[in-house]
Amino acid sequence: MTSNATSTAGSGPPLVVQTLGELLATPPAPREFLLAPWMLEGDSSLIYAPTGAGKSIFTLALALTIAGGGSLLGWNAPAPRRVLLVDGEMPLADIHERASMLLPSIQDCDAEAVRENLRFLVQQAQHADTAFPDMDKPAGQAAVLDMVRDGNIDVLILDNFSTLFECPDENSASAFNGVAKFLKRIKQAGTACILVHHTGKNATTYRGSSKLAMTFETLIHLQPTTRAIPPGALGMDMSWPKFRRKRGAHAQDRTAWLTDSDSEGGARWGHDAPGEDLASIIMEARTGAYRTQGELAKKLGMTAGALSKKKDRAIALKLTTSEEWAACFGSSAKAVPPPVPGAPTAIP
Repeated sequence: MTSNATSTAGSGPPLVVQTLGELLATPPAPREFLLAPWMLEGDSSLIYAPTGAGKSIFTLALALTIAGGGSLLGWNAPAPRRVLLVDGEMPLADIHERASMLLPSIQDCDAEAVRENLRFLVQQAQHADTAFPDMDKPAGQAAVLDMVRDGNIDVLILDNFSTLFECPDENSASAFNGVAKFLKRIKQAGTACILVHHTGKNATTYRGSSKLAMTFETLIHLQPTTRAIPPGALGMDMSWPKFRRKRGAHAQDRTAWLTDSDSEGGARWGHDAPGEDLASIIMEARTGAYRTQGELAKKLGMTAGALSKKKDRAIALKLTTSEEWAACFGSSAKAVPPPVPGAPTAIP
Protein backbone atom coordinates (compact mmCIF):
# COMPACT_ATOMS: atom_id res chain seq x y z
CA MET A 1 0.00 0.00 0.00
CA THR A 2 1.33 3.39 -0.92
CA SER A 3 1.82 5.79 1.97
CA ASN A 4 1.32 9.53 2.10
CA ALA A 5 0.53 11.38 -1.10
CA THR A 6 1.95 14.88 -1.07
CA SER A 7 0.33 17.74 -2.96
CA THR A 8 2.35 19.68 -5.50
CA ALA A 9 2.50 23.34 -6.41
CA GLY A 10 1.50 22.55 -10.00
CA SER A 11 -1.37 20.61 -11.52
CA GLY A 12 -1.50 16.86 -12.01
CA PRO A 13 -1.43 13.87 -9.68
CA PRO A 14 0.19 14.38 -6.27
CA LEU A 15 3.71 13.21 -5.44
CA VAL A 16 3.93 9.68 -4.07
CA VAL A 17 6.08 8.95 -1.02
CA GLN A 18 6.76 5.37 0.09
CA THR A 19 8.35 3.87 3.15
CA LEU A 20 11.09 1.28 2.69
CA GLY A 21 8.71 -1.35 4.06
CA GLU A 22 6.16 -0.55 1.38
CA LEU A 23 8.81 -0.59 -1.31
CA LEU A 24 10.18 -3.97 -0.20
CA ALA A 25 6.69 -5.44 0.17
CA THR A 26 5.70 -4.43 -3.37
CA PRO A 27 8.81 -4.35 -5.56
CA PRO A 28 8.52 -2.65 -8.96
CA ALA A 29 7.80 -4.88 -11.93
CA PRO A 30 11.07 -5.97 -13.60
CA ARG A 31 11.94 -4.03 -16.72
CA GLU A 32 12.17 -6.02 -19.92
CA PHE A 33 14.82 -5.65 -22.58
CA LEU A 34 14.10 -3.58 -25.63
CA LEU A 35 17.48 -4.53 -27.10
CA ALA A 36 19.30 -7.23 -25.15
CA PRO A 37 21.66 -7.19 -23.46
CA TRP A 38 22.04 -3.42 -23.00
CA MET A 39 18.82 -1.43 -23.45
CA LEU A 40 15.95 -1.87 -20.97
CA GLU A 41 12.49 -0.35 -20.88
CA GLY A 42 12.72 3.29 -19.83
CA ASP A 43 16.45 3.59 -20.55
CA SER A 44 17.83 6.66 -22.28
CA SER A 45 20.86 6.83 -24.56
CA LEU A 46 22.89 9.57 -26.21
CA ILE A 47 24.47 8.65 -29.54
CA TYR A 48 26.96 11.24 -30.75
CA ALA A 49 29.38 11.41 -33.66
CA PRO A 50 30.92 13.86 -36.12
CA THR A 51 29.05 14.68 -39.31
CA GLY A 52 29.19 11.83 -41.80
CA ALA A 53 30.16 9.12 -39.32
CA GLY A 54 26.90 7.21 -39.79
CA LYS A 55 25.03 8.11 -36.59
CA SER A 56 21.64 8.54 -38.29
CA ILE A 57 22.00 5.31 -40.27
CA PHE A 58 23.05 3.45 -37.13
CA THR A 59 20.14 4.93 -35.16
CA LEU A 60 17.62 4.07 -37.90
CA ALA A 61 18.96 0.51 -37.87
CA LEU A 62 18.37 0.40 -34.10
CA ALA A 63 14.80 1.66 -34.67
CA LEU A 64 14.10 -1.02 -37.27
CA THR A 65 15.55 -3.72 -35.04
CA ILE A 66 13.48 -2.76 -31.99
CA ALA A 67 10.29 -2.24 -34.01
CA GLY A 68 10.61 -5.60 -35.74
CA GLY A 69 12.01 -7.79 -32.98
CA GLY A 70 15.21 -8.39 -34.94
CA SER A 71 18.95 -8.67 -34.30
CA LEU A 72 21.74 -6.20 -35.00
CA LEU A 73 25.48 -6.43 -34.29
CA GLY A 74 24.90 -9.30 -31.87
CA TRP A 75 22.11 -7.50 -29.98
CA ASN A 76 18.59 -8.92 -29.96
CA ALA A 77 15.16 -7.31 -29.60
CA PRO A 78 13.11 -9.98 -27.80
CA ALA A 79 9.78 -8.70 -29.15
CA PRO A 80 8.58 -6.00 -31.55
CA ARG A 81 8.00 -2.63 -29.86
CA ARG A 82 6.47 0.70 -30.88
CA VAL A 83 9.02 3.34 -31.91
CA LEU A 84 8.53 7.03 -32.74
CA LEU A 85 11.37 8.71 -34.62
CA VAL A 86 11.29 12.52 -34.68
CA ASP A 87 13.54 13.89 -37.41
CA GLY A 88 14.34 17.56 -37.71
CA GLU A 89 16.72 17.51 -40.66
CA MET A 90 16.47 14.74 -43.23
CA PRO A 91 14.27 14.89 -46.34
CA LEU A 92 11.52 12.28 -46.41
CA ALA A 93 12.92 10.81 -49.64
CA ASP A 94 16.24 10.09 -47.91
CA ILE A 95 14.48 8.39 -44.99
CA HIS A 96 12.52 6.28 -47.45
CA GLU A 97 15.69 5.28 -49.29
CA ARG A 98 17.60 4.44 -46.11
CA ALA A 99 14.75 2.48 -44.52
CA SER A 100 14.27 0.45 -47.70
CA MET A 101 17.99 -0.30 -47.83
CA LEU A 102 18.39 -1.10 -44.12
CA LEU A 103 15.29 -3.21 -43.48
CA PRO A 104 16.64 -6.35 -45.22
CA SER A 105 19.92 -5.98 -43.27
CA ILE A 106 18.22 -6.58 -39.89
CA GLN A 107 18.38 -10.27 -39.04
CA ASP A 108 15.27 -12.15 -37.87
CA CYS A 109 13.19 -9.04 -38.32
CA ASP A 110 9.39 -9.15 -38.69
CA ALA A 111 8.97 -6.79 -41.64
CA GLU A 112 5.21 -6.48 -41.15
CA ALA A 113 5.69 -5.58 -37.49
CA VAL A 114 8.18 -2.86 -38.47
CA ARG A 115 5.71 -1.33 -40.90
CA GLU A 116 3.16 -1.08 -38.11
CA ASN A 117 5.38 -0.23 -35.15
CA LEU A 118 7.86 2.31 -36.54
CA ARG A 119 6.40 5.80 -36.91
CA PHE A 120 8.03 8.98 -38.18
CA LEU A 121 7.44 12.62 -37.36
CA VAL A 122 9.54 14.36 -40.02
CA GLN A 123 9.80 18.13 -40.14
CA GLN A 124 10.47 18.26 -43.89
CA ALA A 125 7.36 16.15 -44.54
CA GLN A 126 5.08 18.85 -43.10
CA HIS A 127 3.26 21.59 -44.98
CA ALA A 128 5.19 24.86 -45.02
CA ASP A 129 2.44 26.48 -42.92
CA THR A 130 2.32 23.69 -40.35
CA ALA A 131 4.05 24.49 -37.09
CA PHE A 132 6.46 21.74 -36.10
CA PRO A 133 6.78 21.09 -32.34
CA ASP A 134 9.31 23.48 -30.85
CA MET A 135 11.18 21.14 -28.51
CA ASP A 136 12.51 24.07 -26.49
CA LYS A 137 9.06 25.20 -25.49
CA PRO A 138 6.66 23.51 -23.04
CA ALA A 139 3.92 23.39 -25.71
CA GLY A 140 6.16 21.58 -28.20
CA GLN A 141 7.40 19.15 -25.58
CA ALA A 142 3.83 18.48 -24.47
CA ALA A 143 2.79 17.77 -28.07
CA VAL A 144 5.50 15.11 -28.46
CA LEU A 145 4.76 13.66 -25.02
CA ASP A 146 1.07 13.35 -26.01
CA MET A 147 2.12 11.44 -29.15
CA VAL A 148 4.19 9.12 -26.98
CA ARG A 149 1.30 8.46 -24.59
CA ASP A 150 -1.44 8.21 -27.23
CA GLY A 151 0.64 5.84 -29.35
CA ASN A 152 1.85 3.71 -26.41
CA ILE A 153 5.36 4.38 -27.67
CA ASP A 154 8.12 2.26 -26.13
CA VAL A 155 11.08 4.14 -27.65
CA LEU A 156 11.30 7.82 -28.63
CA ILE A 157 14.16 8.72 -30.98
CA LEU A 158 15.15 12.37 -31.45
CA ASP A 159 17.38 12.98 -34.48
CA ASN A 160 19.06 15.28 -33.91
CA PHE A 161 19.67 17.69 -31.03
CA SER A 162 20.89 20.60 -33.17
CA THR A 163 17.80 20.63 -35.39
CA LEU A 164 15.17 19.93 -32.72
CA PHE A 165 16.41 22.09 -29.84
CA GLU A 166 17.51 25.71 -29.87
CA CYS A 167 20.43 26.26 -27.52
CA PRO A 168 21.92 29.78 -27.71
CA ASP A 169 24.91 28.92 -25.52
CA GLU A 170 25.81 25.23 -25.63
CA ASN A 171 28.57 25.73 -23.06
CA SER A 172 26.13 26.98 -20.46
CA ALA A 173 24.72 24.31 -18.15
CA SER A 174 21.58 26.36 -17.53
CA ALA A 175 20.86 26.39 -21.27
CA PHE A 176 20.15 22.65 -21.06
CA ASN A 177 17.62 22.88 -18.22
CA GLY A 178 14.62 22.67 -20.54
CA VAL A 179 16.07 19.74 -22.47
CA ALA A 180 16.93 17.86 -19.28
CA LYS A 181 13.43 18.37 -17.87
CA PHE A 182 11.86 17.05 -21.05
CA LEU A 183 14.10 13.96 -21.08
CA LYS A 184 13.19 13.29 -17.45
CA ARG A 185 9.48 13.55 -18.26
CA ILE A 186 9.92 10.99 -21.02
CA LYS A 187 11.64 8.75 -18.48
CA GLN A 188 8.77 9.28 -16.00
CA ALA A 189 6.39 8.08 -18.71
CA GLY A 190 8.31 4.80 -18.81
CA THR A 191 9.44 5.40 -22.38
CA ALA A 192 13.00 4.80 -23.54
CA CYS A 193 14.70 7.62 -25.40
CA ILE A 194 17.58 7.88 -27.87
CA LEU A 195 18.95 11.35 -28.58
CA VAL A 196 21.27 11.80 -31.57
CA HIS A 197 23.87 14.54 -31.30
CA HIS A 198 27.09 15.88 -32.85
CA THR A 199 30.56 15.86 -31.39
CA GLY A 200 32.32 19.05 -30.37
CA LYS A 201 35.35 20.60 -32.02
CA ASN A 202 37.76 17.98 -30.69
CA ALA A 203 35.50 15.14 -31.96
CA THR A 204 35.99 13.16 -28.74
CA THR A 205 32.94 14.23 -26.76
CA TYR A 206 29.45 15.53 -27.46
CA ARG A 207 28.82 19.19 -28.13
CA GLY A 208 27.69 21.34 -25.22
CA SER A 209 27.57 21.21 -21.44
CA SER A 210 28.22 18.02 -19.49
CA LYS A 211 24.78 18.53 -17.93
CA LEU A 212 23.23 17.03 -21.05
CA ALA A 213 24.54 13.56 -20.17
CA MET A 214 23.21 13.41 -16.63
CA THR A 215 19.90 11.71 -17.49
CA PHE A 216 21.34 9.04 -19.78
CA GLU A 217 22.14 5.46 -18.81
CA THR A 218 24.27 5.03 -21.91
CA LEU A 219 26.55 7.22 -24.02
CA ILE A 220 27.62 5.77 -27.36
CA HIS A 221 30.39 7.53 -29.28
CA LEU A 222 30.78 6.79 -32.99
CA GLN A 223 33.63 7.90 -35.21
CA PRO A 224 34.82 6.94 -38.70
CA THR A 225 36.99 3.86 -38.49
CA THR A 226 40.60 3.63 -39.64
CA ARG A 227 40.59 -0.15 -39.30
CA ALA A 228 40.35 -2.81 -41.98
CA ILE A 229 36.75 -3.19 -43.20
CA PRO A 230 35.26 -4.53 -46.45
CA PRO A 231 35.97 -2.25 -49.43
CA GLY A 232 33.34 0.42 -49.91
CA ALA A 233 31.67 -0.19 -46.54
CA LEU A 234 30.59 2.50 -44.09
CA GLY A 235 32.68 1.77 -41.00
CA MET A 236 32.44 3.19 -37.52
CA ASP A 237 34.38 2.68 -34.30
CA MET A 238 32.03 2.45 -31.34
CA SER A 239 32.90 3.23 -27.72
CA TRP A 240 30.79 3.50 -24.57
CA PRO A 241 31.95 6.47 -22.44
CA LYS A 242 29.08 5.88 -20.01
CA PHE A 243 27.28 2.68 -19.06
CA ARG A 244 25.51 2.67 -15.70
CA ARG A 245 25.11 -1.07 -15.28
CA LYS A 246 27.79 -3.75 -15.17
CA ARG A 247 29.75 -3.72 -18.39
CA GLY A 248 29.70 -6.96 -20.31
CA ALA A 249 31.14 -7.75 -23.72
CA HIS A 250 28.21 -5.87 -25.26
CA ALA A 251 29.46 -2.56 -23.81
CA GLN A 252 33.06 -2.84 -24.98
CA ASP A 253 34.64 -0.97 -27.88
CA ARG A 254 34.02 -2.50 -31.29
CA THR A 255 34.15 -1.72 -34.99
CA ALA A 256 30.97 -2.02 -37.04
CA TRP A 257 30.36 -1.59 -40.75
CA LEU A 258 27.57 -1.55 -43.30
CA THR A 259 28.17 -2.86 -46.79
CA ASP A 260 26.00 -1.64 -49.65
CA SER A 261 25.48 -5.18 -50.88
CA ASP A 262 26.58 -8.73 -50.25
CA SER A 263 26.55 -11.84 -52.44
CA GLU A 264 22.75 -11.89 -52.24
CA GLY A 265 22.43 -8.27 -53.36
CA GLY A 266 21.36 -6.68 -50.08
CA ALA A 267 22.93 -4.46 -47.44
CA ARG A 268 24.65 -6.25 -44.59
CA TRP A 269 25.97 -5.30 -41.16
CA GLY A 270 29.19 -6.73 -39.81
CA HIS A 271 31.29 -6.17 -36.72
CA ASP A 272 34.38 -7.23 -34.86
CA ALA A 273 33.57 -8.99 -31.64
CA PRO A 274 34.61 -6.90 -28.61
CA GLY A 275 38.34 -7.28 -28.06
CA GLU A 276 38.77 -9.09 -31.36
CA ASP A 277 41.55 -7.30 -33.21
CA LEU A 278 41.32 -8.93 -36.61
CA ALA A 279 42.54 -5.80 -38.38
CA SER A 280 45.98 -5.82 -36.74
CA ILE A 281 46.41 -9.53 -37.53
CA ILE A 282 45.71 -8.89 -41.19
CA MET A 283 48.06 -5.93 -41.33
CA GLU A 284 50.83 -7.95 -39.67
CA ALA A 285 50.38 -10.74 -42.21
CA ARG A 286 50.54 -8.21 -45.05
CA THR A 287 54.07 -7.23 -44.05
CA GLY A 288 55.28 -10.39 -45.78
CA ALA A 289 57.75 -11.07 -42.96
CA TYR A 290 56.60 -14.65 -42.25
CA ARG A 291 57.21 -17.82 -44.22
CA THR A 292 54.37 -19.72 -42.59
CA GLN A 293 51.16 -19.05 -40.73
CA GLY A 294 52.76 -20.77 -37.73
CA GLU A 295 55.51 -18.13 -37.60
CA LEU A 296 52.88 -15.39 -37.55
CA ALA A 297 50.98 -17.19 -34.77
CA LYS A 298 54.17 -17.37 -32.68
CA LYS A 299 54.80 -13.66 -33.23
CA LEU A 300 51.24 -12.86 -32.12
CA GLY A 301 51.48 -15.10 -29.05
CA MET A 302 48.73 -17.51 -30.03
CA THR A 303 48.43 -21.10 -31.22
CA ALA A 304 48.26 -21.93 -34.90
CA GLY A 305 44.72 -23.21 -34.37
CA ALA A 306 43.59 -19.95 -32.77
CA LEU A 307 45.11 -17.94 -35.62
CA SER A 308 43.42 -20.18 -38.17
CA LYS A 309 40.02 -19.50 -36.57
CA LYS A 310 40.64 -15.76 -36.62
CA LYS A 311 41.74 -15.95 -40.23
CA ASP A 312 38.54 -17.81 -41.14
CA ARG A 313 36.44 -15.19 -39.37
CA ALA A 314 38.30 -12.36 -41.11
CA ILE A 315 37.57 -13.98 -44.47
CA ALA A 316 33.92 -14.51 -43.53
CA LEU A 317 33.68 -10.83 -42.61
CA LYS A 318 35.31 -9.94 -45.95
CA LEU A 319 38.24 -8.20 -44.28
CA THR A 320 40.54 -10.25 -46.48
CA THR A 321 40.32 -13.09 -48.99
CA SER A 322 41.72 -16.61 -49.06
CA GLU A 323 43.90 -15.67 -52.00
CA GLU A 324 45.34 -12.59 -50.33
CA TRP A 325 45.99 -14.48 -47.09
CA ALA A 326 47.84 -17.26 -48.92
CA ALA A 327 49.95 -14.70 -50.79
CA CYS A 328 51.25 -13.34 -47.48
CA PHE A 329 53.36 -16.46 -46.81
CA GLY A 330 55.82 -18.79 -48.51
CA SER A 331 57.62 -17.57 -51.62
CA SER A 332 55.75 -14.25 -51.48
CA ALA A 333 56.99 -13.44 -47.99
CA LYS A 334 59.80 -11.17 -49.17
CA ALA A 335 57.42 -8.76 -50.83
CA VAL A 336 54.61 -6.90 -49.18
CA PRO A 337 51.37 -8.17 -50.75
CA PRO A 338 48.99 -5.55 -52.05
CA PRO A 339 46.17 -4.67 -49.63
CA VAL A 340 42.54 -5.30 -50.37
CA PRO A 341 41.16 -2.23 -52.20
CA GLY A 342 39.73 0.26 -49.75
CA ALA A 343 41.60 -1.13 -46.76
CA PRO A 344 43.77 1.18 -44.65
CA THR A 345 47.53 1.00 -44.81
CA ALA A 346 48.10 1.47 -41.10
CA ILE A 347 46.43 0.69 -37.81
CA PRO A 348 46.50 3.34 -35.09
